[in-house]
Amino acid sequence: MGQGPSHEEVKLETRVEDPTNGEEPHGLALIAHGRLGGTFDQPAVRLLADYLRDKRQMRVVTWNARGMGQSEGKNEWIDFGVWIGEPGIGDYQRMLRESMTEYVKNFPDANDIPLFICGYSAGAIFAGCSRPSPSYPQFSPARYILISYPVDFSPFIGFHKTGSYYRAVEALVQGHGWENLPPEFQGREPDITGVLTITGQFEALFYHVWTGILGSKNARNALTQVIVPGAGHDWNGKAHCIVEEVDKWLPAHWGN
Repeated sequence: MGQGPSHEEVKLETRVEDPTNGEEPHGLALIAHGRLGGTFDQPAVRLLADYLRDKRQMRVVTWNARGMGQSEGKNEWIDFGVWIGEPGIGDYQRMLRESMTEYVKNFPDANDIPLFICGYSAGAIFAGCSRPSPSYPQFSPARYILISYPVDFSPFIGFHKTGSYYRAVEALVQGHGWENLPPEFQGREPDITGVLTITGQFEALFYHVWTGILGSKNARNALTQVIVPGAGHDWNGKAHCIVEEVDKWLPAHWGN
């Protein structure tokens, strides 16, 4: 799985987890991890995965980015193309498509399937640039959960691509405006159920600037932004707050 910096496929170490009670899942969630040694075992990723799997009864898909864990390919320290982020976006989009295909294959009678597109840190950039294919009408409009979107560090991650990455998230909440929307959407952003951003109090100097810009573009009235007091980018001792905020955001009766 995955698409490399030269558009070659690489195999990514992947976890596909269904509810531990043995019941059929009630939806599909994908979660991408962060950088700087991050893996699918980062607390922010792992706790959210456990919550969505067991509390919300979802199939949860996580993977180690290229060059991490048992995943093939070069990581961002070795390949500048990977650092810029396009391969990570390609990997997310491929994982999304393959996961949706497999879910429909496993549960052919399922309809109105909840879909969560999630990411932490750099993984939030990749998630924000991913769109579910319109070829799967069995799925409900997606919910996006973007944790610790790296506002301060985005220019050092994306360089000349940074503006496009921001516009991808802005387009989710206003319904248009991303120049790199895949052609299959014919210029129209797909419908969404909601976008939740969760940021720690001590991690983003310019977060409030981005909050204002994003909020001003919320034409779909689908955006919720949360700042967690006392939390930093690593969520040390505060990762449980991510789950608490997601639980407040979702309908209380849904998925139980």
